Amino acid sequence: MFQKEKQPKSINFMETLYDPSDVWDSAYIWLVSIGKYLLIGVQIIVLIVFFSRLVLDGRNNDLTEEINNKVVLLSNETWKRNAFLFENYQILLGDIKNIREGQTINSLQIRELISGVPSNLVLEGLSFSEKRVSLRLSSNNLNSVKDYESSLKNNPMYEDVKFSITKEDAEISVGVSFYLSEEGEVSGRAEN
Repeated sequence: MFQKEKQPKSINFMETLYDPSDVWDSAYIWLVSIGKYLLIGVQIIVLIVFFSRLVLDGRNNDLTEEINNKVVLLSNETWKRNAFLFENYQILLGDIKNIREGQTINSLQIRELISGVPSNLVLEGLSFSEKRVSLRLSSNNLNSVKDYESSLKNNPMYEDVKFSITKEDAEISVGVSFYLSEEGEVSGRAEN
């Protein structure tokens, strides 16, 4: 009735004597034959990660040391002063660029005003603000002041010409104020 399967007699202990029919036996055989290769593969991956981490940490330490050296260089007082100086130069050059592009040049008009003053009148002060011009003059000759007044009032480049004359002993002090007309500004711009 109950017969045992006849198993071959063998001295080789490594060979299986029977085929496993149980799930646990199959799992055990799989772990012993294939699992060991998986374990070796995992150990190789762990070793690769360990060595790559070792190399990357070394590079990180080198970069940290290089950054610290540069921070020490940048915190030097001479370097800070020079950086501040060059930053101010850049701001100044930017301001000069803005002025050059956006500001009208009045030097030709001022030169015209100064050269228009007769030689027997002494120019003591000049004020020029947008279109308004103010002059302070002095002279010893009242006729030359009157000639200059008539030449300014008859010139179409000047509007609303006003003179104030005060006399102290032999010295005549003259205050002149007027506005530049549109014609004067157009000719000044055309010459620029």
